[in-house]
Formats: sequence, structure tokens, C-alpha cells
Amino acid sequence: MIQKLHRALFILPVLFGLNACSSLVGIQQKNLYDIAKENTGESFNGFNAIYIFRDDYDKSVWVSPEAQCVTLNSEYKEVYADKAALHVKWDKISGGCKWIGIGFGWNNWLAKDMFDIVNNAAVEMQVKAVKGSFSNLPVAFAFEDYSGVQTFYGYNNTLNKGQFNDSTWTTVTIPLSKFDFQKDNFDIESVKQFIIQLEADGDIYLDNIKFILLNS
Repeated sequence: MIQKLHRALFILPVLFGLNACSSLVGIQQKNLYDIAKENTGESFNGFNAIYIFRDDYDKSVWVSPEAQCVTLNSEYKEVYADKAALHVKWDKISGGCKWIGIGFGWNNWLAKDMFDIVNNAAVEMQVKAVKGSFSNLPVAFAFEDYSGVQTFYGYNNTLNKGQFNDSTWTTVTIPLSKFDFQKDNFDIESVKQFIIQLEADGDIYLDNIKFILLNS
């Protein structure tokens, strides 16, 4: 059986890479001892680290350092909920980058135990085009555990209904069952971060990334 990680871990964003181990940086400078809110008090199945991103634009959020390929900024006008969203703009090919992405070490980078929700929960997020519309979101979603194992699931149009556009927010829902945690020998009881791998190019607003309980 997978052993639970009994002590809470708190670390700053660390070196990360898919194959090339490229470095990552935080997207906003804060004092060393600034801490994000651990959770909102909401929970289901005993899991209370519900919000991956809400308004916390802090050291738990990182972006690849290749500024010619990707930028990540706070957005205060185009917001789905609360006070802030994220504006993500990228062009992997023209920028000449091998790998780019953004990530979230939510809940103060503490180890998250998803064992009790893995079969009946999903990650939900709101996406809006900055300009125009598009049907394909060229990204892959991933979780990483504290042993460094990553498991990925690529975007496809079954994860949302309709096109993405610049007038309305579109909900993207990724059931946790889509990730092959068992095959990848992933430690579901010691989850470190949620990652969005960026491919091709795009320009979007992103907000309200959270876990939801699926209908049984």
C-alpha cells in the first residue's frame, strides 16, 4: 500500500522540467514568509484543499522563465470570480522553446492526499479567449507527486462544451479518473502540484481552478 506522508511539507517553487529539467521562476515577488491561504473551509470526502487557484497570485504559482515563449500576469478586469484571474499568453514554436508551462503548488505547497477523491472528483477551471474564438486549447494537464513522478492528460473537446470566445467564460472539467495514476506509480497521497503544459500558441484568461465532486 501507498504510505501516507504524515508531515506537512512547505517549499518554494523548485527546479522543474519535463525532460530537459528547465528552471522555473515565481511570477510575483513577495517576502520570504508570506503565506497563501491554506483552504477556504470547503471540503468533500474529507479533502479541503479545494482551490488550486482563486485569487492567490503568490509563490505557489510559477511560470517557465522563457519570456519569449510565455508570460503570466494577474488580470483584474476580466475575472470570473473574486478579484483576480490570470492572463496567460504563449507561443512555443516562434519562441523556440522545448517545453513551457505554468504550475500551482496550491495549499502552501503542502502535500495533498487525493486518495479519497480520485474516483469521484474533477479539476474544473474557467477559460476565456482574450480576442476572437477558438475550438482547440493546446495544453496538457498534469499532477506531480513529491517523489517527482508526473502523470499527464491532454486536452480534448470532450472536456468542455462549445468554443472558447472573448465574450463568455467556458468551463473545462478534467475528471481525475482520466489520469493513469496507477500505471505511472504516482503517489496519490503525496501530491505536490498541478501543471498546465503549453503547446503551440494561445492567449487566454484563466480563473477559478478548483476540485469539484462529480455526480455519482
